[in-house]
Amino acid sequence: MKIVMAIEFHNEDLEYQDNLLAKMYTKRGYEVTIITSTIGSVFDYYADKDRGAQSKAVYQTPNAKVIRLPFKINLLNRFKMFPDIRPILDEEQPDLIFFHDPMPNIAQAAAWVKTHPRSRLIMDYHADYSNSAKNWISKHVLHGIMRKYFLDRALPQVHQILSVWPAGFHLLHEVYGIPYEQMGLMPLGADLERAKAVRERGEGAALRKELGIGPDDLVVFTGGKLDKPKKTEELLKAVRELDDPRIHVLVIGKPETGHEDYLDLLKQIAAGSNRVHFRGWLDRDGVYRHMDAADIAIFPASQSVLWTQVIGSGLPLVVAEHSELERGRQEMGFLNRHDNAVILDDARPFAPQIRDILARLVADREQLQRMKDGARRTADEILDYEKLVDLSLKGVPAFEEQRQALVAA
Repeated sequence: MKIVMAIEFHNEDLEYQDNLLAKMYTKRGYEVTIITSTIGSVFDYYADKDRGAQSKAVYQTPNAKVIRLPFKINLLNRFKMFPDIRPILDEEQPDLIFFHDPMPNIAQAAAWVKTHPRSRLIMDYHADYSNSAKNWISKHVLHGIMRKYFLDRALPQVHQILSVWPAGFHLLHEVYGIPYEQMGLMPLGADLERAKAVRERGEGAALRKELGIGPDDLVVFTGGKLDKPKKTEELLKAVRELDDPRIHVLVIGKPETGHEDYLDLLKQIAAGSNRVHFRGWLDRDGVYRHMDAADIAIFPASQSVLWTQVIGSGLPLVVAEHSELERGRQEMGFLNRHDNAVILDDARPFAPQIRDILARLVADREQLQRMKDGARRTADEILDYEKLVDLSLKGVPAFEEQRQALVAA
């Protein structure tokens, strides 16, 4: 079986969905090709800076053939389009085409599928009102006219539309006009195989020893792309107020260039403490090693791919769904299948809530263990990429069943 995935940004060194899907497809003996941009830096991509090379590149990784294309159209780093991808599809002859978000080239893929009916075209969706369509122009022009135009042309040949968060259903329905019953949920998963291998090698325990963290201390994991929307300072304020020598914090990641002042703020809050460990930007193995060393993960705000990865590593999760708009909430309650997550009340200050949670769990290790067990059960049930790959191959009935099960509450 041959699979072509199309995505605006791809970096094979990151623990992102496209890499994990490619890994699992390849594990099953499928051939994978990824069509993507020439942008290589995740910081450039999220800062809307197109610093990629302006020439096509093709190379092979262990899990995929990667075809990097310069954008034919890049309108204010908001509306981006590759050159015509149909010649690539002619060469690859895919059985499945998987678009990540409604890029304009999806209309070309649909035209190709129409003349190659043995092939299937599916699309997943990573946006919701928490991270997109926040103003009138974005909602009604970028999404409601420009991107919708190309998706409408493709829809007759699109076999399934998926959202990685339940909140994405609302944007797809209200702006793109997709009926709820025609959408499925395929959450961002976790590499359970890697997490298990790290745990069995005792890498987390070794890291704790390296950092001078005792076996009975409680370790908090947090971080990612360090910026103000993450509200990491609320966690550090809570730990400072609690002042419990048994509590340590592992902060991974770094800020975007030009925003180092936020990291300076975090270090200022943690000044004088040897229990807040700033670990910098880590590769995927380093991230899993640090998650394995932790007991709980806390992200005071702003959704992150790390939310599902920490659950996959067996960590309870504390997050907030803060948004100025009700429709902007991430609706992440489906990740709390077995009392393994706590959603902060955004009507109250975060730091005191986090302080109380940590005080309770450092004193009640049985509850902490129950939450860890619940995290592993949740990961096994809905975040295992082996199962998510099955969903991507089965079509509407399986996806609809999964969607109903996950968002029934």
